[in-house]
Amino acid sequence: MRSDIVKPVMIHILCLCFLGVISVRAEFRIWESTRGDVWEGEFVTMNGGLVVVRDQSGNKTELKPEALCPADLEYLEKMVPPKVNISVSKTTDSAGASGSQERVKCLATLRQVDTKPYSGELTLVLVIMAEDIRTGAMSISSKTEEGFTLPANRGEALEFASKSAQFYKRSQKGGRAYSGYLVVVWDRFGNPIAVESNRAAYEEKATSLASVGLKNRKRWN
Repeated sequence: MRSDIVKPVMIHILCLCFLGVISVRAEFRIWESTRGDVWEGEFVTMNGGLVVVRDQSGNKTELKPEALCPADLEYLEKMVPPKVNISVSKTTDSAGASGSQERVKCLATLRQVDTKPYSGELTLVLVIMAEDIRTGAMSISSKTEEGFTLPANRGEALEFASKSAQFYKRSQKGGRAYSGYLVVVWDRFGNPIAVESNRAAYEEKATSLASVGLKNRKRWN
């Protein structure tokens, strides 16, 4: 491979390192250093400018990208998490005999917006938030969790529907009212690769509100 191609690839990888943690689903493969050292391992993560590779015994090796051969640099570029766009729509129906309540469902639509192939397993968590009308205390009303992989036809839309949640309308004197939504896409290493919400406060609490396996109705502190 020509050096004028290798250098831009390595610069791209280094830039992504310092923008944040990069972790994706990988495979055991043969790696080679620029010194000619060869070993088998699985790419685990990329953080702080170092590539972390784990062998079959679970031992981890940290290397600088420039210490790897051109083929490994191209592999790492393909393993960078995909860029995805999330949009959310909400539907509301009246509930209760007096019309004092409403049922809310949210639909999250996800599209990959870059052109890089990505076959890693992802998990989407869609949370509907509630707010106590009297105290303003926030809590989780419903949580939907679904594993998926991105379609081969990049840009094709994937839709994820929330569970239906029932609330009191804000015109009432008490009860829980609809407060908003939070959508987080996680990679298999537990790193968020995309977050979308109608409230910045929920995005800031994404790791606790929308972590995989979180029990419904957990109190927000």
